[in-house]
Amino acid sequence: MPRIALTNYEAHYQQVGQGPDVVLIHGFTSNMAMWVFGGIANALKDRFRVTSYDLRGHGASSAPATGYTTDVLADDLAELHEALQLQPAYIVGHSLGGVVGMHAAVRHPERIAGNILSDTYFPGLAAIEPNMEEVEIWIALREIFLKVNQDIGASVDFRRLLNIIPTLTAADQASMRKDLGPPVVRWLSQLKPLASTTAPEEVFQAAGLTPDVLRTIRQPVVALYDERTPFEATWTWLGRNLQDFRGDRVPGAAHLALLENPEVFTHLVRKHLLSFCEPGPQSSSPSAPAGVKG
Repeated sequence: MPRIALTNYEAHYQQVGQGPDVVLIHGFTSNMAMWVFGGIANALKDRFRVTSYDLRGHGASSAPATGYTTDVLADDLAELHEALQLQPAYIVGHSLGGVVGMHAAVRHPERIAGNILSDTYFPGLAAIEPNMEEVEIWIALREIFLKVNQDIGASVDFRRLLNIIPTLTAADQASMRKDLGPPVVRWLSQLKPLASTTAPEEVFQAAGLTPDVLRTIRQPVVALYDERTPFEATWTWLGRNLQDFRGDRVPGAAHLALLENPEVFTHLVRKHLLSFCEPGPQSSSPSAPAGVKG
């Protein structure tokens, strides 16, 4: 897969298909392989030109020591957008990727045609979102780490996690592989470059994307929040405060819909992307029932 030199890091990316531009942005500690495993790029390439890339410090991209606040990541996206000569793009962002897309809509509105959020937590909305210590995947991960006498903490603490990973012995990893499976153990091993960066602290800064700034976003926003999302308050806030909002639920998912229910997630993303391109009465409220609509 190709790499491209940007001002402050070298980005690893992939591009498939033809049509209106869609950019897929993964979450913190993930990489663009999640879109491959979920099959979404292949599912969209018949109607869209789909670009996925690794954020700085992730996957096969380079890992500068600093520059992980979402305003900087949004500027990275704008620079990649220009380098690849994309048209105004629809962003599909999982978790942190959704914040990056929304921040880009503020900082570089001419480059962003719309945003599809997948279970996104906004640091700027932390005051209304009390459930960071109830993320199911973190709770499950903690139980597995406790089996090898390591505690990553009851609430999400990526600095603590990244400091523990290099201390895991071969025996620890073999034990964890039984519970997590080889792909997840490989994911953990790939996090080592982030440990020497400021990313764990910086990605959780609002970096100027405050509630008042979010309210100014005029591009359409689709919020795909999981049936067991820990961020219910955020989903409700978005529906009440964004100017052009549509909401859908992904059943059977708890923050990783693309991997937990890829068929429904892909259906919803495709449905909303097509509605962006072929506008019509598609809005739904944040009180809409769980499941697939339309």
